[in-house]
Amino acid sequence: MKRKLVGIHPYDVEMKNSVWCAVKEQYYKSVWRYGGCPVSLCHTTKPEEISDLVKHLDSFLMVGGPDVPAHIYNSQKPELLDEDVMSNDREAFDRAVFKEAMIQEKKVLSICAGLQQVNVIYGGTLIEDISTLVEGAIDHGDFNGEPSSHKVRIIKETNLFEVVGKDEMLVKSSHHQSAKKLGNNLMASAFAPDGIIEAIEIPGNKNFIGVQWHPEVSIENKETKALFEWLVK
Repeated sequence: MKRKLVGIHPYDVEMKNSVWCAVKEQYYKSVWRYGGCPVSLCHTTKPEEISDLVKHLDSFLMVGGPDVPAHIYNSQKPELLDEDVMSNDREAFDRAVFKEAMIQEKKVLSICAGLQQVNVIYGGTLIEDISTLVEGAIDHGDFNGEPSSHKVRIIKETNLFEVVGKDEMLVKSSHHQSAKKLGNNLMASAFAPDGIIEAIEIPGNKNFIGVQWHPEVSIENKETKALFEWLVK
């Protein structure tokens, strides 16, 4: 059986006077393990190239990464962003690919910063730093470091619930930001014990799931299997 092609939105890293497209190996391994063929994307600003790119691939994985630039969502506390901020080129590319994927009805799984970015695309805002701004926040792991483990509560009658088949699961997180005000036409489909939004989706649209945790670091997990099999089927 021919494997579905899964386009992975890359980090962009400046090194040796060049910009490099980079993706954490665990994302590739998760796609391979559960039946897909991972393909790294390359930034472009041309609408016709974005359209062709989306047309030739079957689904898309928006990976984690740096903080979304403060000006994109009119952040009220830009001083709380990490010093590592997503480049404007990556933000614009990810935005364009996501919107085109929705137009062409391709599946998209957004992870961590990918969820945050989709929320911003739809006009939502972000909590700039959970530990500073959320009283009683649980441990959501070290940003770009060691993940934490915590439970999330999944809302029944959502796309996420249908995919993973349960209303509570243990996840691994590594983030310091999260969705605040939900974007237009989005709904929260899972929450952490402290009320942080852990998953989002579009009501009536079965082609998009965004999760705040990192399923790729729990590759043997049954829920990870369900998410990636959903993405590639």
